[in-house]
Amino acid sequence: MNRTIIAVSLAFSSLFTAGAQAELIQHTDQIAEVKFEGSSYQLGKHVGEVAKAQILDGIERFDETLGVMLPGLNVIALSKSFDGQDVFGKLQASSPDAAAYIQGLSESLNRSPNLLLAVGMSDEAILESQRSGGMGFLQAEKMAHDPAAPAKCTVMGMSDQKGRAWGQANFDYMGINYQGLIVLNHTDSDGKTRVIQTWAGLIPYGGIAKGGQAILMNTMADEGTAREKAGGEILTANSTPSYYLSWEAYNIEQPSDLISVFNAYDEYTAFFTYTVIDAEKPVMNIENNFSSNGGKVSYSYADKTVHANHSLYQSKTFVDDTFGAKSLARQAAAEAFMQKATVDTTKAQSQHFAESSVLWKGRGEMMGTVTSTRFDVHGDKVDMYIKTDSAHPEVHIKNY
Repeated sequence: MNRTIIAVSLAFSSLFTAGAQAELIQHTDQIAEVKFEGSSYQLGKHVGEVAKAQILDGIERFDETLGVMLPGLNVIALSKSFDGQDVFGKLQASSPDAAAYIQGLSESLNRSPNLLLAVGMSDEAILESQRSGGMGFLQAEKMAHDPAAPAKCTVMGMSDQKGRAWGQANFDYMGINYQGLIVLNHTDSDGKTRVIQTWAGLIPYGGIAKGGQAILMNTMADEGTAREKAGGEILTANSTPSYYLSWEAYNIEQPSDLISVFNAYDEYTAFFTYTVIDAEKPVMNIENNFSSNGGKVSYSYADKTVHANHSLYQSKTFVDDTFGAKSLARQAAAEAFMQKATVDTTKAQSQHFAESSVLWKGRGEMMGTVTSTRFDVHGDKVDMYIKTDSAHPEVHIKNY
C-alpha cells in the first residue's frame, strides 16, 4: 500500500460535518488538496483525521532525518525544549488562528501541540543542528546532489499593477518532504479563502493570501547564522514562535498588512522573507532580520522582485559564493532573468528557468527540490501550477 496516498476512499468525495464542508482531492501520490469550509480549528481536526497515518509517518521520518543531521537530535527532545519555553502558549497569544489549527490537528493525531510545532517549525531544528556542529545552512553544495544545506529556495515575481502578475518559486528542503505534500484550500467562517502549501499539514511554505495575493516564502539562512555567531539563542523567553509568521502571512488582505504582522513583535525564533505579488500593486518583499537589540523588519516595493536565501537589505561578510547553496549566484541569475522578463513571460519560460542551473538542485537523498510552483494572478484570482519531478504531472490549484 502506498503510504503517501491520503484516505484514498475519500478522494473526490464531499463531507458535511458540524457545519463544515470538506473535499479531498488526491492529485498525485505526492500532492493532495484539502478543500475545506469552516473554522481553523475544524480544519486542523479534519486534516488530522483524513491524513493521520501519513502525518504520523512523516513525523517519524522527520525524526530519523534529525538523527542523521545531528546524532541525538530528535523530535521528542525538541518538543521538550518547546514545552520548557511554552511555545504553543506563545502561539496562542500571538496567533489564536494558527493555534486553533494546531489544536485541532493535535486532537485528531493525539500528539501534543508542541510536538507538532517542533516539526512545523523545522528551521529551528536546522539551526539547532547547525550550531551544535551538525548539518545546517552553512554547508556548501557537494557533488552528486548530496548537499548538506537545505537552503536553495529562489523566488521571483512581477506585476503590471493593472490586473496581471505572475511569480515562480522553488522550494528546496529535506528529502522526506518529497512525499506527503498537502495543500490547504481553506475558506474560513467569514467566507474568505486562503491556499497554503504545506508538507504533511505542518510546514507552510507558500500559497495564496485571503486578499488574492500570491505568497512566495523563503528562509533567511544568513540571519539565523548571524544570530548564532553573536551567541544568540533560538528559543528565548521573549521570542515569538516563527509559526506566527508562517500562518498569518496567508490571512492578509493587502500587501501592507504583512508589514503590520512582522512589526507586531520584536523577536522571532526564525527568520523568513515573503514576496507578496498583487496584480494591482507593486510587488512587496519583506524580511525579519537579526539585530543585537532583538530584531528588525526590512521591506521594499518594486515592479519586479527576486529573493534567494540571504538578505537583500543587510550584507554580511560570511555570505560568500558558497553560502546557502550558492545563494549569491542564484540571486544574480534570477535577477538577470527578470531583467528581460515581462508580464507576458509564459509559464513554460519561467518553469524552464526555475528548473535550470544554478537554481535547480534536483532530488538528492537528504536534500533537494521539493516543488517548483508558477503563480498566475489575474485580479484577485490566482492559479498555482505545482511541479515536483519528471515522473509526476503538474498539479493545478486555484483560489476560485
